[in-house]
Parts: sequence; structure tokens; C-alpha cells
Amino acid sequence: MDNYEKTLLRINPDACIRCATCTAMCPVSRVTSVFPGPKQAGPGAERFRKISTSLDEWIDLCIGCNLCNLACPSGVPISELNLMAKAKYLDEKGRPLRDWILSHIYLFGKLGSLLSPIINRALRNSFLKWLLDTFLKIERKRELPLYQTPTFRKWFKRHRLHKAELAPPPFNKGKMNGRKVAYFYGCYINTNEVDVGKATVQVLEAIGLDVILPHQRCCGIPMLGNGDFRGAKRLGLKNVESLLKAFQSGYDIIFSSTSCGYMIKHEYSHLLNIPKSEELSRNIFDIFEYLRNMRESGNIKTEFKSLSLKAAYFAPCHLRSLGIGLPALEIIRLIPGLHIEKIEADCCGLGGMFGFKKERYEISEEIGKDLLEAIKRLKPEVILTDCEGCRIQIRDLTGLNVLHPIQILRDVMT
Repeated sequence: MDNYEKTLLRINPDACIRCATCTAMCPVSRVTSVFPGPKQAGPGAERFRKISTSLDEWIDLCIGCNLCNLACPSGVPISELNLMAKAKYLDEKGRPLRDWILSHIYLFGKLGSLLSPIINRALRNSFLKWLLDTFLKIERKRELPLYQTPTFRKWFKRHRLHKAELAPPPFNKGKMNGRKVAYFYGCYINTNEVDVGKATVQVLEAIGLDVILPHQRCCGIPMLGNGDFRGAKRLGLKNVESLLKAFQSGYDIIFSSTSCGYMIKHEYSHLLNIPKSEELSRNIFDIFEYLRNMRESGNIKTEFKSLSLKAAYFAPCHLRSLGIGLPALEIIRLIPGLHIEKIEADCCGLGGMFGFKKERYEISEEIGKDLLEAIKRLKPEVILTDCEGCRIQIRDLTGLNVLHPIQILRDVMT
């Protein structure tokens, strides 16, 4: 029995009552008639599919936001059916080189960081962007993320050596009853948004926790989004093994990217059927979920420095799919002087690698218009969101400073 059959047995698509609530919630269906709706794409569940419509005309349009799952009154995980249909189709028809590159972008991260002055100049070069647009169909209007030097992992190694010089490890002996944290930072933080990783470590150390970086690969969500179940599973197997080893050694496991977190907590077990992934799912936490739990149990104080700032917070789709509420907003609202409002919008529209594809760019931008209008109404100085994809899209849409909430928290704690 393959992954498709195992997942279909668990999903039970026959629970669908054909109410079309998922289609009403779908950000792609809202902006284009080309996509017939989330519930049309399940392999082996024929009423989720329009037989008269060829899959290749629309199957790649699912943005992977999971809003259909949240909306479904029968609890059918429709986004999983869409991903399975996409994987089945691409297994049969093959994947374009562009999609392979976008799915394996983590392979180029270390080189990009090492040669960041050269690479970053090239990524901003109009001729190179024309080449990428013309030959690989990577949209030239999309600003490509820049690389940073050193990588987060290299920074962390130097950071640990510096702390060891000041005070031999364990650095926080006696604090927090010896609690230790293993941090899954993700490949984007490692090479493109290093300060988010720094801030996470600095916050955890400020409350007396010892932090390690377990061995880790890309979480695999870019591959999954492009229908490559096998590639995503290969990465997931390595991550589950490493993270469970850390957990069994007494470490609490946390992540700062809601996309990586959703992949590990949900898709490893539900879609990829990775052994022992359910145990890992129960024992890995979003950074702000972890801080909220510690605050509620009385293990940390939340006395922050005052910060005079008008900010707006956007809750990513994958955060909402985790079902943990909005822990970052709860913690950030405790900062004195900070004026923060929640942005009332559904999906930013980037959809991981979706918004970088030439044929999907206009759809991505159209989806983001509601978010842009909501931000204009609030007129914030800075925008906070937990997802790197959302930060990319919001920067492109608004030109504003967009941060992870942990960066603001770090600034009022350290």
C-alpha cells in the first residue's frame, strides 16, 4: 500500500457534504475562475474532481494555505487531497527544472551565504532577472531574497564559544530547573534572515535556557508544495531521527517558522507517514507557544522595557492551521507602550514558492490585495508576522519594515 492509499484510508473524503464552504474560503478561487475549487482535486475520490477537466489545467493552482481545511464543517482535510492529486499528476508527467530548483533552494544556501556580496548583486541585476524570467519562468517582478554572512549556524557556534569564554557551560546552571532547548531554525533563517535566529536564541538565553542546534535538514515544505512527496519524506526522516534524539536527551524542541512547524507537526505524519513523527509532533512547539506555556506555569516573568511603536500583526495561514491560537500576539501585547492591532485578512498570497512562478505571480499579487488594503487602513510603522513567506510578500506589497515578533521581544528583554 503506497502513501496515497494509506492517506485516503485515513482522510475518508466521503465525509464531504458538498456544501462548497471550502470554495468560498479559497483565496485562489476568489481571484480566478481557472481554479474550480479546493474540493475538486482528490485522487481516488471522484466527486472531488471534475472528470471533464484535465488535471494539468488547474491542479498546480492550490496555494497550500489550508484555509479550506479550517472551513470544512465535516473535517475533511481537503488541502491534503489537493497535494496528493498534484503529486500523483507530477509523478506521471514530470516536473519542470524551475520547480526542482525552487524545491531544492536549500542546496544553494551555504554557497549563497559564503559569496553573498556577489550573489546578492546578481540577484538584483535586471539582466539576470530577465534570464530567470525568460528561461526558468521565475517572475522578474518578484524581489528575490538576499543572502547573509555568516550563516545563523556559524554565528551560533561563535556565540557559544564567546559565552564559554565568559562562563564555562552549562551557561545557565541552576536556572529554569535545568531546562534545555533544541531549536529547529529552518534553512531560510540560516542563510537569509539570520537575525530571527539570533533573536530566538537571545530570548531563550535571557530567560535562563541553554540552547542547542540539533542536526537538521530543510523541513521539506517546498518539495511538498511542488508535489514531491518522496523528496520531502527523505528530508523528514532525517529530521525526525535527529529531533527525537534531542528530545530523548532531555531537550524541549521549538521552532520559529510556522511553515516549518506545520510541516513537522502535521504533514510528516498525516501525509508522509514518517515513522515516529507523531511522537515528535506532540513534543515540538512554536517559540511563542512555548513562552506562553512557561508564563502560564509561572516559570518566566514578563516584565518588559517600554517600547513606543505602532505595529500591526498578521497571523499566517500555517499558524492558524496549528490550532494553538495567536501566542505571539498574546505575548507581544504585554509590552508597555506598544500599540499593536491584528490585521484582518486571510492569506498573504505568496504560498511558499507559488508566488515566485511567472504564471502564478499575478494570482499571488491579487490575493494579497485584501491584506494590503487592511494594512493601509491601520497605518502601522512596522508589521509583525511569524512566517518568512508572509514577510517576503508583505515587504513586496507595502515596502514597510516587516519583522518576526521574536525580534521585537528580544529588543525589550535584552
